[in-house]
Amino acid sequence: MNSLFKSIGSLGLFLFGLWSCSLEDATPFLPLNAVDPLPLAKEYYEAEKPRQVNSSFRIQAEQEIFPFWEGAKSHADGRILIVPAHRKLQVRYEAGYLRRFVFELDERGQVLRGGMLELAGKELEFLLYNEVLLVEGFLAGVKSKDLTYLWSDFVARPLDGTQADGRVVALQREGGGKSRLDAEALRTEFCIDWYWVYSSNGVVVYEVYSHTTCGSASCDSARTADAQDACLDDGVGGGGEGDVEEINMKNLKFCHQNIISQLIGSSKQDFKIIFDKFNGQQPVPNSYNVIFQYGVCNSSATAAACTDSEIFQNWITININETITAEATDIFMGLTVLHEMLHAYLKFELKHHHISCDLNCLMDDYLLKNGGPINQHALFTEVRFINNISLELKNFASARGYNVNQLGDRYFKDLAWAGLYKTEVFKSFSVSEQNRIKNTASAELSNLITVNITPKGTKACML
Repeated sequence: MNSLFKSIGSLGLFLFGLWSCSLEDATPFLPLNAVDPLPLAKEYYEAEKPRQVNSSFRIQAEQEIFPFWEGAKSHADGRILIVPAHRKLQVRYEAGYLRRFVFELDERGQVLRGGMLELAGKELEFLLYNEVLLVEGFLAGVKSKDLTYLWSDFVARPLDGTQADGRVVALQREGGGKSRLDAEALRTEFCIDWYWVYSSNGVVVYEVYSHTTCGSASCDSARTADAQDACLDDGVGGGGEGDVEEINMKNLKFCHQNIISQLIGSSKQDFKIIFDKFNGQQPVPNSYNVIFQYGVCNSSATAAACTDSEIFQNWITININETITAEATDIFMGLTVLHEMLHAYLKFELKHHHISCDLNCLMDDYLLKNGGPINQHALFTEVRFINNISLELKNFASARGYNVNQLGDRYFKDLAWAGLYKTEVFKSFSVSEQNRIKNTASAELSNLITVNITPKGTKACML
């Protein structure tokens, strides 16, 4: 052995030493498909995110955006990992939009870079179908002139907003909590409109509306990937064409949006079917879309709300008279929304000529008994509709913190008759019964805090 080392010489020993050290220290090259990129991406994310401690206003306003690891998919033989990006907010998207966490790995399986990629423009179907191709292209420095790209770190601070045409884009807010930037205010009170703002050489060229985020106390549960929350947004959105079933509340105050959201969340039986159809959860041959706005009803300036008689491009409008309802309680506003949503649902059903048996063919039965066009208010007086409105109000009131047992079933049944005073069934009631019903509804509309009527006496929108 000694003669061997003597024959190698000093240079040979030096080279042999380098070779032996490299064998010990070098990371072996494994087949790419043998490397699981998910643990490496998780490790990289956990290590990098704490370093980005100074969160931008954007991540504060949109709340934490976090990877949904269970939805991760590996591509390019393990060199790219694409992970859905969740956030806990109510969101309405205007057009095609896709948000993903993206990790790029080298041939050893080590993460080269990771961040959040947002793509906008074109139809959602296009973005979803070409998702992998678009991500691979971006990582290779190839961008389409028809799309908007924004690459950010894990706390949504932009890293690359340069577009194919050389312009720079940023997501900027309008509206919402401009005077209050604390997390609690953003979580529970404000809706914020977000715009893609394009600039060239530091000068704003134009801006395009992107989406609206609304805070909600109901979205404030732990931000975990497996959390079941109605406000969980998975970074996939689309709209603007009237083809997506939707309940559009963007034009309303957040307090009224919150009432509608709670109504949807607490709905059961018939009204769950109705809300589900407008939210695209039930198969229908045509879109059921409704938009809420403030306005005076043409039919009656004293009406609390009304639903348009016509459906325009698969949208129907519900107008809420803000002057009439200024003092209304949240229970009265809930009643108003239920009443008008039932109108909207019936009008869609009649327009599409497919009156289903979801509601036990009540409309078919009505037509057989009465003939001619449906008098919707008369149909509302059917026992099943009255009972369902009453039950929905009770569920909603309970969710809002009212003592529903103290209020009693007759209280909710009386409220269900509000707006049906001109029907023949209501007129058949005794005068004392009519007066009791009208007084109950009037008290809710005027926010009269009477222990026997409304122990809580909460305005829908506190001034």
